[in-house]
Amino acid sequence: MEIVEAIGIPLGVGLTFLILTYLVLGDNPLYKLALHIFVGALMGYSFGIVAREIVLTLLQLPDERLLLVPLAMGLWLLGFKGVPRLAYVGNFAVAYLVGVGAAVALGGALLGALVPQVEATARALSGDSLLDGMLIVVGTICTLMAFNFAAPKQVGLGGIWARGVGLLAGVGRIFLIFAFGAAFAGALTASLSILIGRIQYIIDFLVSLLGI
Repeated sequence: MEIVEAIGIPLGVGLTFLILTYLVLGDNPLYKLALHIFVGALMGYSFGIVAREIVLTLLQLPDERLLLVPLAMGLWLLGFKGVPRLAYVGNFAVAYLVGVGAAVALGGALLGALVPQVEATARALSGDSLLDGMLIVVGTICTLMAFNFAAPKQVGLGGIWARGVGLLAGVGRIFLIFAFGAAFAGALTASLSILIGRIQYIIDFLVSLLGI
């Protein structure tokens, strides 16, 4: 453990200095070196974790014949995509992967975001504060209306409806501005906290090195 700390602490301090050179020198080779080290280490670690998890998951399948499905799809994709004239045949495997990914993303968006938001909006009306509940309901409806970008210009009742939707969308954009502002402020605060932590890390290292 002492060897790890003896190597890791100076290495961390050095990489921190290299990253902080961006504040003074802008985009420079030292900053790029540290950035490449961080990105390479992250990609290598992520690849190792994903590869290990996938292999272990496949090996733990109750029916070993199921292993033939991803193996066949991988060979199909690699085999046909490597030949320009037969590349279109490999699109079937790509279409399957994209379709499954889109279905999972859509299900996650519906079950993880939209449905809980509808439930929270409904519960807001039955809360103790009716004003807060109405504000949440109005904010939710107006924010959803803000994503309506295809309201054509119409006359008569259609025009009245389009103008009403446009008005609600304008109110929704105000809610979005406040939400994005709060998110940006939170991200900025977190970044400053990380910066303060790294500076304190360097100060502690220098103090321990100089024996002050």
